[in-house]
Amino acid sequence: MASELAESYDPLGRHLDDPYTFYAEARHHQPVFHSPRLDAWVVTCFRDVDAILRDPATFSSAHSLRPVRALYPPTFAVLADGYPPKPDHITSDGDAHRRYRRPYARHLTEPGRVKGMEPGIRVRANALVDRFIDTRRADLVTQFTSPLPVATAAALFGLEPGDAAAAKQGSEALFSLGSADLTEEDEQVAARAVVSFQHLLADRVRGRRAAPAGDLISDVIAALAPGDEPLTFDQEAELVGTLASTFGASHITTTDTIGNALRLLLAHPGQWALLRSRPELVAGAVEEVLRYESPVPTLFRRTTRPATVAGVNLPAGADVLLVFASANRDEDRYPDAARFDVTRTPTRHFGFGAGVHTCVGAGPARAMAKVALQTLLERLPGLAGENERSFALRRSINVRGPLSLELRW
Repeated sequence: MASELAESYDPLGRHLDDPYTFYAEARHHQPVFHSPRLDAWVVTCFRDVDAILRDPATFSSAHSLRPVRALYPPTFAVLADGYPPKPDHITSDGDAHRRYRRPYARHLTEPGRVKGMEPGIRVRANALVDRFIDTRRADLVTQFTSPLPVATAAALFGLEPGDAAAAKQGSEALFSLGSADLTEEDEQVAARAVVSFQHLLADRVRGRRAAPAGDLISDVIAALAPGDEPLTFDQEAELVGTLASTFGASHITTTDTIGNALRLLLAHPGQWALLRSRPELVAGAVEEVLRYESPVPTLFRRTTRPATVAGVNLPAGADVLLVFASANRDEDRYPDAARFDVTRTPTRHFGFGAGVHTCVGAGPARAMAKVALQTLLERLPGLAGENERSFALRRSINVRGPLSLELRW
């Protein structure tokens, strides 16, 4: 029988906007519990999350993005017009995971890659600010924190500038299916956006197959489908699947990191003022944002055999929800963990996961967040909230960040 604490856990409802009081209670009283709502074991302490991430043989990633609610039946008919789901480097283990991850790691961690990206990121950031600086107010999510990572990811992948809007819409829709509470109508709109994005990627994949361009799409094709013969449908499905999920992960989590940084800094104006006077603290501030307000608050694992976590016995085949948002505020790991402090000495956190599934795009994401904050501190030092209302957050269990940031200066 589930405890009162376990029964009350509602990550898409009452605990979506502010889950941290609940997580603190769980860490102190029931750090591992079974949630009837999710039919999963919820793990909240740093040491336990860390141990699970470092034991992929026992805790599989194959279902790391499993849905938390069933899709409406008509949605499946819409998705049938696209490509079937395939494993990728996020949802695979062992040799398959290494195969899927290798081209991204090679491309994104190439010596000098991240440093070489920064000038382009800075140009894009300043160009975006140029568009709205004279208006004295703007929604910085729609006009800055989202278009900057989308444009950067599009350039990295090798998409055309005209592809960016459809790629953004389709990848965001992909991450909402099954992980957010959508109406039946909204879910079908999302599914259509996913299918359109899949076909856009398939067209670009076929183009790069014929004429490789040295971009990320070309590298992934060369690694996963070597040769120059026409691609089979299954090969296209595999390539479209991995490219779609990676594009989404690359820009959504970075958008949320930058948005969370602004939300936190404006809620703590002394911290914003400190960064204005000491810009050398910006890189550390990014790490504190990633710790304090994780852009990926949770991910699932599934046990491959019986396991024990914090004295709780889990059977084989059990779903386990790793709560990075809780582990990153664990008092046993971080002094004064509930305080947001840009002067905190950076230390390891789960903003980019850990172990073999550590985020392959962590370097570019850090670079974008750093340059974004530097640009806003230089050009909009007087940023303030348009009003005192709370900023609406994404309605998802997997990603966390503001949907809008109405600011003035």
